[in-house]
Amino acid sequence: MTLLSSDRALLEQFRAGQVQALSRVYEEYAPMIAAFLARGFTFSSKGRSLQFRGYQKPYDLENALQETFLRAFSDSARASYDGLTPYRSYLSAIARNLVISEHRRREVAMSALCRELPEGSALEDGAAELPLTGAPEPTGEAELLQKELTQLYQRFVEALDPAQRGFFVARFEERRTQVEAGKACGLSHMQARTLEKKLRTQLLRYLQAQGYLEGATA
Repeated sequence: MTLLSSDRALLEQFRAGQVQALSRVYEEYAPMIAAFLARGFTFSSKGRSLQFRGYQKPYDLENALQETFLRAFSDSARASYDGLTPYRSYLSAIARNLVISEHRRREVAMSALCRELPEGSALEDGAAELPLTGAPEPTGEAELLQKELTQLYQRFVEALDPAQRGFFVARFEERRTQVEAGKACGLSHMQARTLEKKLRTQLLRYLQAQGYLEGATA
């Protein structure tokens, strides 16, 4: 049995968004999902069979990994998980959909990571995307936690200087790529990369000072 399906108390804590449960789940599954994103997979898009070669650059891999868990730990995604399906498979589906969506949105930019397979090639991993549907209403406890975290987040963003706030909003609220967010703020790729690392560290320390994510690292 997997972690969440074998520990019902942990599953309930996870669904409620308790930080300790989220941290435990992340530590358990992050290495597996990182390996999945680095290894790659095959998929179908617009009638073509494609192979995603996997993220080879550490920073690209880390960005994709963090985005996967941001989506997986959202209220709707946590509530959608049935507690029976192996959570590794659930996370893999989210990571897979992330890559496929990015390919469809930025096909030229992703061309170095994806190649078209010869006609008639079998898709080793299956071609279907696995949407997250049927999410029930979040629990009252989860709503309170979400409200508190939202308030902390807003205070953190408001305290940033205008330049940092502009980049932060573009990168994490508008979900632009690091390069796109940097260009929108007049930053080079290196400057955007450095600033993002700095902001991630600042946010983590801020949340830890408020009693969240103890023991986590940037």
